[in-house]
Amino acid sequence: MFAEVKELLTFIEPDEESYDAQIIAEIRACALDLTRTAEIVLPGEIDITREKVLGKWVITDNSTVTDDYVIKAIATWCNKEIGNPPNYENLLKAYESLKGSMRLSKHYTNYTEAAEEATTE
Repeated sequence: MFAEVKELLTFIEPDEESYDAQIIAEIRACALDLTRTAEIVLPGEIDITREKVLGKWVITDNSTVTDDYVIKAIATWCNKEIGNPPNYENLLKAYESLKGSMRLSKHYTNYTEAAEEATTE
């Protein structure tokens, strides 16, 4: 998931690592916004860590979210939150539109399935 989101960011090259920590933080922030604020049930888990190993930062991504729409929403969030984009208002509107569409879709709001999963864990 991290690689897919990073590839969709318009302000950096995919091999640039200076924003990695902030990208991970914003992915988590967006997931919280989607799940807590909008009450969206993500189709999978977000599990990304970054740790220093032998003097080099290593990112481990065990995320199970592969849904293109979710990845697009998260990338849009990251594009609006990182740096000072000149098109911030457009990115905000695009993100809110994506989030609104997800809230209206049973695919992202299946509360019964989410509740069943929570009780079986």
